[in-house]
Formats: sequence, C-alpha cells, structure tokens
Amino acid sequence: MTHFRIHYCLLAFALLAFLSVPARADLITFTSRPAFNAAAPGLPVETFESASVPPGGVATCNGPVSSAMGGGCFPIGGLLPGAVYNASVLTPGNLVVLGAGFPGVGNTSRVLGPNSFAATLNLTFANANAVGFDVFPGPAAGNVAITVFDGADVLIGTFSVLSPVGGTFFGVINTMGNIGRINIASQSTAPGELVDNVAFGTAGAAVPEPMTVLLLGSGLAGLAAKVRRRRKSLSD
Repeated sequence: MTHFRIHYCLLAFALLAFLSVPARADLITFTSRPAFNAAAPGLPVETFESASVPPGGVATCNGPVSSAMGGGCFPIGGLLPGAVYNASVLTPGNLVVLGAGFPGVGNTSRVLGPNSFAATLNLTFANANAVGFDVFPGPAAGNVAITVFDGADVLIGTFSVLSPVGGTFFGVINTMGNIGRINIASQSTAPGELVDNVAFGTAGAAVPEPMTVLLLGSGLAGLAAKVRRRRKSLSD
C-alpha cells in the first residue's frame, strides 16, 4: 500500500503541475518582408495612401483612426477594416501623416506616426495573428522598441530593432493565438516612430499542440496506467 500511495501522490503532483503550466505564446519574427509574406501569404496591406497630404507635407489627425474614424486625415472607409491606429498621448492632433519624401525621414510614400516625440504608437487589431510593417525611427537612425500583446492585452514579447533613416521591416506571427496590440517606441536621438505598409491578418491554420505538451500528457497517461495496475495487483 505504501508504494501505491507514493505512485498516487506522484501522479497527483504531476497532474497539478501540468495543469498549472501557463500558455506561452510562440512568436516568430521576421526582418524580411518576402520571408514574412511566404509565411503569411495574401494578407491585406495598409498603405495610408488615402490620406490627404501632398508629397513632403504633413497632415494632423485626431486619433484613433480606423476604417470607421478618419480623424481628419482619412475618408471614412479609407483605411482597411480590422486595425486601429493611435498615439499613446490622447490629445487632439495626436497623430500625423507625412507625405512622401518628408525631409529627414527617408520615406518614399505616406507614413503614419505620433505627433509628439514624447508619444509612442499603438496598432490594435481585431482578428490577426500575423502583423508586418515598415518602421521608421524618425529623422535619426536608432533602435525601435516593439512590444507585442495578445488578444487580452497581455504582454507576450518585446523586441529591439535597429532601423536606419528610411526604415526597416519587422514582422511577427503568433502561432498560439491572436496579436491584439503592438506598441512602437523609437529610441533614437530624435524619436519619431512611423509606420507604413502594415500587413495584418490570419496566417495559416491552428498550430498543433507543442511536442513537449504531448510528451508530458503521454507520460502522465503511462503513470496513471501503472498506478491502476499496481492497485489491481494489491487488491488481488
């Protein structure tokens, strides 16, 4: 009976530990748009080209902006549905759209960002597990901090991307759930985080359970079977 109690306690402890393991988002990141497009083909891309701003010019928007809220920069329906863009500072005129060739930025098309060096940029998504975009640090090269949250706004990853003037690409896929929000914060000497060509949506089908979970589950099943056999032999 002593051996049975030991095995039973081990099974209970292992089962409790198994059920207590929190779900962990498995993020895959990309620094190449072709590689991202191959992993998440056919996603819609927001270019911000519906904004009313001339080349080299600037337009001030009242964030948040989305397909349903133009903010004074975009016509209603001018942005793709499923994404909302806003600055961390919630004041009138908190967003800007810069026209192509804005001095010092190196952008060849319209870009969107906060209207303050003290603010950061939030991208919020209704139903996406894959997001990729061109990110600009502002008028000076530097690191850009990119923080990824899941659909419940729980932090699941933080990345630092070195971006030259003219921008670089960053993409991320969450293989275990949705991406609810991405915060972008330039850390250059003249921080002015800007984005363009934002691709977002669902990449592929649901991902199977991780092999470690399957192995743990099969191990628990084997331990349970051993306890049952031991208990039967003792009762006989």
